[in-house]
Amino acid sequence: MAINPPSDLVLDVAMAADPDTLRTSLEKLRSMASDRVAAQKQLSRENFASMQQPASSSGTIAGSVSHAPNAAFKKFEAFMLQSFVESMFAGDNQAVFGEGIAGEYWKSMMAEAVANKMADAGGIGVARMLEQQSAKKAKSEAAAQAEEAASGISINQQHFQNQDSNVILHQIQRQLIHKQLKSTESVDNSRQS
Repeated sequence: MAINPPSDLVLDVAMAADPDTLRTSLEKLRSMASDRVAAQKQLSRENFASMQQPASSSGTIAGSVSHAPNAAFKKFEAFMLQSFVESMFAGDNQAVFGEGIAGEYWKSMMAEAVANKMADAGGIGVARMLEQQSAKKAKSEAAAQAEEAASGISINQQHFQNQDSNVILHQIQRQLIHKQLKSTESVDNSRQS
């Protein structure tokens, strides 16, 4: 029994090509590769670091500095993106992921990996939006607490005042109920006699 492996398409094309054309193509590829290696050697750590710094630190863009959102918000965005990505795998994917429970498991893992990479790359902006809303909420709560502190009444004092007024109201209601019960008892006693 003989095994016939499939032929290498690139090798077959190279063999069928004109030898002179093949030789010139190989020389061009080698020269391009050597130019690339030389350029990579010239790239120092300092140059690389300066290329990686955000443009706002060099002063070219004034305004907002983009920063990585909170990890919790980023995880939420990745989870949300995972459901979107899984819905894109709704077709016939049995050839890629397999059949049954194992196929569903692999499809879920692939969707999770893609979603995590998308979230790491910046996502669709949900994490940034949630972080901005959280910061606004924290600012408004801090302003409200500062306002209450300035007015001289703390939250605990307000709670106790409300509780004291509730106790007084409850005592008044009990007294009225007792009076009403006594009056109905006296009426019932007079009827029975």
